[in-house]
Amino acid sequence: MPTYKYTAVTKAGGAQKGNVDAENLPAARRKLRADGVYPLSLAESAEGERLLPSFSLLGRQESLPLLTRQLATLVGAGVPVVSALQSLASQVDAPEARRAIADMEETVRGGTPFGRAIEAHPEMFSELYASMVQAGEESGMLPLSLSRLADHLEEQARTRNKVRTALTYPILMAIVASLVVIFLLTVVVPKIVGVFAHLGRALPLPTRILIAMTDVLSAGWWVFLLLIAGGVFAGRRYLATPRGKRFRDSLVLRSPLVGRVAHLSALSRFSRTLSTLVAGAIPVDRALRIVAPVVGNVVISERIEAAAARVVEGTSLSEALRAHAEIPPTLVQMVAVGEESGKLDFILGKMADALDGEIDARLSRMLSLLEPAIILLMGIVVAGIVVSILLPLLEISQIVR
Repeated sequence: MPTYKYTAVTKAGGAQKGNVDAENLPAARRKLRADGVYPLSLAESAEGERLLPSFSLLGRQESLPLLTRQLATLVGAGVPVVSALQSLASQVDAPEARRAIADMEETVRGGTPFGRAIEAHPEMFSELYASMVQAGEESGMLPLSLSRLADHLEEQARTRNKVRTALTYPILMAIVASLVVIFLLTVVVPKIVGVFAHLGRALPLPTRILIAMTDVLSAGWWVFLLLIAGGVFAGRRYLATPRGKRFRDSLVLRSPLVGRVAHLSALSRFSRTLSTLVAGAIPVDRALRIVAPVVGNVVISERIEAAAARVVEGTSLSEALRAHAEIPPTLVQMVAVGEESGKLDFILGKMADALDGEIDARLSRMLSLLEPAIILLMGIVVAGIVVSILLPLLEISQIVR
């Protein structure tokens, strides 16, 4: 059975550290709470492993789920928001994050609602975060809202880490392959070309092409770097405009392989985020407007905003979504079932889980094809270079004979 290290606060308000044996992370958390101990951080222990790193070692996206989980634990244990923020500020090493939390603490201490204090720091907290906290305060269910928000952020972090891990090896292979080809063209081939220059015979076409490429790379490599840098700069400027973003996202959706994964990812973010907001008692039309910017695709965001406008007019959510081809009929049907049963948040959460499962399966298939494709492409390029070199060598051997 795994062992989990924890730092926690007791009912009396004291700090406590230790280990707990449990089948999994949720079971460990339940076991501690049953003993009157409320965990602030909880991680599976391993030999030589330290406790969770301080926030200074994590980026905003990685530290926010942990911060939110700790805040939900403290507030759920009956600790006032001001005291909870003060406790969190003492654990944060990053100066900007510490200043933001300290500012929120002073603002809440002065009588401003916690949700309003969060809105003053959009660089750290998204509109979704602020809306969930405000809904929790208005409904008297702030601990539950923070807990659901922590679940949502942790799920997003797991998905990001999964994709990053899966892409690490193919990207490394592509970089190594590119370096090998550049080395061959700039170091190996020029030395062999010197031998060909003394043949006094017309070289084969593949060899002439290879020599021309080598000459261009040797003489004007800096021009290529400038062109690439200029292209990247111009491309980023264009993609930063609304027109550029829409063009990029529309092109991605139409792509043969990546398009389907991007589409499913946007739908998954839509379903999971909307589920979190609806569970937090946020009205559907307002929730849709909050969800629209976070789905990660401008085309689908436009459809969600159009659906929000129709919901304001009195149309049901399922009917508002049905009018758009980018929203699949299965999702629309599940939304209709959720509306009829009064369990829209639960249905959307289950739909997000199903979409995530399909995304994982498609990513696994794509990545399993990506590695051999890179190897095959590298083999073709290297084989072309070798053939271009061998052809004149064969002519030399025939002359010698």
